[in-house]
Amino acid sequence: MGIVDFTLACSYDDSQEYCTYDNPIAESNEEMGYSLMFVVSKTSELSNAKSFTNIEDLIERVIAHETIHVVILGLEGRDSSDKLDDLEISITFGAGRTHLIRMNFLGYASDNTGLVTATL
Repeated sequence: MGIVDFTLACSYDDSQEYCTYDNPIAESNEEMGYSLMFVVSKTSELSNAKSFTNIEDLIERVIAHETIHVVILGLEGRDSSDKLDDLEISITFGAGRTHLIRMNFLGYASDNTGLVTATL
């Protein structure tokens, strides 16, 4: 169970580019693997603009984060898996300013696990 390949797609609505997991693939041990899907925005495709610039810096975090979604999906179902990105972490920066950061803001993760933690 996890991410087993990569897929590129284009959104059909006005959403921004994003990554998700989809395309369940039955593996030999009867577990499901999923594609890590990079969905480019319709606007960037129509204007021939680049999408996912600098993704190399975050790719390990993206794979880890989407794998966590897939594992939760297998254990608890889609609703629980989708709620991962709704979790907010309270993080204190600099002079004591507190910010709420969602779990899918991977630039705030302190390592490549794909998890945002309260200790940066």
